[in-house]
Amino acid sequence: MAASPGFVPQAPPHRPAPPPVAPPPRVPVWRKIVAATLGVILISAAVYVQTFVLDGSRLDDPLTVSGGIQEAVSTDVFSARLDRVEFAKSVRVKKQFGTDEDTTDKVFLVVKVGATAPRRPIQLTSHLVTADGLRFDVTDHVTDTATLGSKWVQPGWWGSGLFFFEVPPDKVPGARVVVSQKASTIFGDQYLAEASFDLGLDGAKAGQMIQAAKDVYEVSG
Repeated sequence: MAASPGFVPQAPPHRPAPPPVAPPPRVPVWRKIVAATLGVILISAAVYVQTFVLDGSRLDDPLTVSGGIQEAVSTDVFSARLDRVEFAKSVRVKKQFGTDEDTTDKVFLVVKVGATAPRRPIQLTSHLVTADGLRFDVTDHVTDTATLGSKWVQPGWWGSGLFFFEVPPDKVPGARVVVSQKASTIFGDQYLAEASFDLGLDGAKAGQMIQAAKDVYEVSG
């Protein structure tokens, strides 16, 4: 069909050019350094944890070594010796600016433990296991600073300290004290070695010692 006189054909609509593609943002150098550092830390942690996994040749190695009073026993990370067992009706902790004293409706069982480490300083903790399998952790009625648990066991020489337990008198016969390295707050307590000491107390001997318990056990802390 012929166009009308004076008609100008409409030009096709103009399409704007697409916006230029922005280059990807540059990663700051400090982020690359942080990422690399985190990678090294994670790899190191994995290697550290792997050192605690027993291989086939060590699956039968004992994690607990046993002994009796005044007998030194050794694990891979520490050696320990149970020097003394005593009983008390109350414990008095003498501090620089005061004194704390606590009594119990049970009996305080006090053990003196000597210890040393072969390679590096470590800290130890303890618990008591009765003949029927009950577990008693160290009492929180005696401040930790008065116990071996607050000290660092050093390589090369023997140090000593006390652990305090509150135990029903009828649970003392046949009990044993277990000393172990303090668990890591990061990696937990996988494969921690421990030393178990038989207190050597039957019913008669335990009864005699509890009957003769000190009215007050004094310790500095």
